[in-house]
Amino acid sequence: MSDDNSSSQRDDPSLASGRPLWLQVMLGLVMAIVGLLAVALLIGFLLPSAFVVSRSVVIDAPPADIHQYVNTLNQWPEWTAWNTQTYPELKYSYEGPESGVGAVQTWTDPGMGGGRLEITSSREDEGITFVLYFEQSPEPLVGSIAYAPVGNGSTRVTWTGNGDVGSNPIGRYFGLMMDSMIGADYEAGLRKLKILVEAPPAE
Repeated sequence: MSDDNSSSQRDDPSLASGRPLWLQVMLGLVMAIVGLLAVALLIGFLLPSAFVVSRSVVIDAPPADIHQYVNTLNQWPEWTAWNTQTYPELKYSYEGPESGVGAVQTWTDPGMGGGRLEITSSREDEGITFVLYFEQSPEPLVGSIAYAPVGNGSTRVTWTGNGDVGSNPIGRYFGLMMDSMIGADYEAGLRKLKILVEAPPAE
């Protein structure tokens, strides 16, 4: 009888290791999760830190008709997705000239956070470049809204943003999502800009 008991104890892995079976399973799961997290972090370090978001639309108007809305920052809430209809507590303020190089727009919002946008170059036939600072990000987003004639008096307007999420591996995963996140706002803004510019003049 004692020989049989000794044999069964030797065959029971939970008794051989000195730990109950449920504890061995839990330790195995913890080790697997830790391993997956380590792999995810390693992959994160290998992901690119830079990202580019770009969207475009064709507007049936010459660049001069479009430029007045793009080059004047206090008109951006009329056509961009960042306005008080979407963010009721959003507050804008402005510095510098009303339009063109040096025009600055700053904003605060409890949900979206704060930021600062400054026009760095402006040409009526080509578009603008700008730099955008978010209070949550140490790196600015550098962007442009460019015009290109496509014939029949129409213009292709391309809105592009270039950013860098830095060396943080978690931030680099967010970098992969920036195209879908910011891109949706670019698309909505360009659609509204097209409607605004192409609308017949008020009588």
